Amino acid sequence: MDKSSFDNFVRDHFSSICAVAERFVKSSSTAQDIAQEVIIKFWENPDKEKISSVSDYLFIMVRNASLNYLRGRKREEIRHEVVSNEAEKEQELFNMLVEEEYNQLLISAIEKLPKQNARIIRYALSGYNNKEIAILLGMSINTIKTIKYSDIRKLKLYFESLYSK
Repeated sequence: MDKSSFDNFVRDHFSSICAVAERFVKSSSTAQDIAQEVIIKFWENPDKEKISSVSDYLFIMVRNASLNYLRGRKREEIRHEVVSNEAEKEQELFNMLVEEEYNQLLISAIEKLPKQNARIIRYALSGYNNKEIAILLGMSINTIKTIKYSDIRKLKLYFESLYSK
């Protein structure tokens, strides 16, 4: 068949094929892509002359192509979801490892403080307020505040020196 036959075929069928595909895929541009594929596939079919109802045959082709597109898109969404979930889990694990490493560094730094000072910092990190720490250790609140804030500054300087290298 010649080019003018193909042009006439496209002119006669393209818009109806697009309309059917768009009902399935809900996207004009995707429907046009499907319509182009269907027309080319039909046109390259060596047995197209034997088809009794071209319109019915094209409808079946566009329906099948549209359903295949939708199934493929659904599979891709599932794959993307799985990959996203795995990436989130890896990030969570990484964050946990980093947090644990920081905790170990903090524990190591606290152990370098004088014993009484380390106890005060541990209590503070456990959620005790200054008054509670003072009662537990039998010290004044002002002494706890002074030691605690002095040691927090020491810890801050220690970590700054670690990460400024």
